[in-house]
Amino acid sequence: MTDNGATMQAGSKSVETARDVHVATVHAFFRLLEDKDIDSWIDLWADDADHYYPFGTEMFPPHLKGKQAIYDSWRGVPGMFDSLRFPIHEIWTDRESDTVIVRLDSDNVMRGGDRKYQNTYICIFTFDAEGEICEYREYFDPIVTALAYRLAEIRYLRQNDPIG
Repeated sequence: MTDNGATMQAGSKSVETARDVHVATVHAFFRLLEDKDIDSWIDLWADDADHYYPFGTEMFPPHLKGKQAIYDSWRGVPGMFDSLRFPIHEIWTDRESDTVIVRLDSDNVMRGGDRKYQNTYICIFTFDAEGEICEYREYFDPIVTALAYRLAEIRYLRQNDPIG
């Protein structure tokens, strides 16, 4: 897997490979989130797309089925933040399939500016024949998320505290 799938040359014109289109869609996915433009963001998805939060515990539904369910779940998210930023560190593409894997961070300021939400993600995108996202898996640290969203409190035991 690699992100060095540069465009192929056909005469003097460049022809984008499906891989290039998928990587561009991934960049658009995060740019539109940063712009808080969920109405345009949802257009990147196939109508029957699957969205998974494998480590979402009880904070997020483990599976969203279909564009409408995904939109309904995400439409209020931008309003929870003063600013959103998702610096991408690495992108891998699979030469054999329509899959893109991304390693990125969130550097977001929660509404009111009194706290930040910073997490690390691995996101797996799979695309259909039309170049739309048909499957998305988002892996992140659920403890960081729960603390930032004030959904949980964590108390770490000292080394000599009894367990149980």
